[in-house]
Amino acid sequence: MNTHLNSIRTIALVCIAGKAVSVGFSSEEASLATSVNASITTFLMFTLCYLSVEYGIQFFIIPLVREPLGVISFKRRKDKAVEQFEGTVINLAEGVSPLDTPKAQEVIAYTLGTFAGVLTNEELMSLDNNLKAFILGEPTTQISVNRRISKFRTHDVYHFGWNIAKRLKIPNTMMAEFLKSQFPWQLADVEISTIAKKLSSDEGAFTLPKVEPRLPLAPFPLAKKLSIC
Repeated sequence: MNTHLNSIRTIALVCIAGKAVSVGFSSEEASLATSVNASITTFLMFTLCYLSVEYGIQFFIIPLVREPLGVISFKRRKDKAVEQFEGTVINLAEGVSPLDTPKAQEVIAYTLGTFAGVLTNEELMSLDNNLKAFILGEPTTQISVNRRISKFRTHDVYHFGWNIAKRLKIPNTMMAEFLKSQFPWQLADVEISTIAKKLSSDEGAFTLPKVEPRLPLAPFPLAKKLSIC
């Protein structure tokens, strides 16, 4: 992107310089010094106009448009996740996949809807695949999120795990191991045994709340609360 912008700027400045020279030397009666001064003045005026337009768009128009577009994008992804949760018809026949149980569908929809707009598409897809593998009892070797997310704290990871563990009836230690493998940056300095003990902790700052098992686990607008969109 920066390479393209620099190329456009270079072309624009060359065009402006050419126009300035043509304007400065357009008069046959003007002296050389006058023509040069006119060229320089024209070049500076055109350059100032160009920079005013570019930076006006970059610092005023784009920020005004970006926030509404981000909110619309988040709402669409959230609504899609909620529809997937509410509209799923579960086959309760014998031998049904663990992924097709009501609780698993609820947890998957919660995960996708909550982290929509917070994680990149690749990270969200990786977390979704690893969560499904975890539900099936399969190993999860791929890391989903290994970077800092502004205002997304350790206790947010704890509460995410607690909300899932309570609905899937997964022991805290197993849930802690899964969280440690998926959010290594946020949990870099925390032992698995400590994570298991603190899944339900309300001490310290957090954004993502716990949801009691008796209540529906609807997607939480995390991106909005973290001021990401």
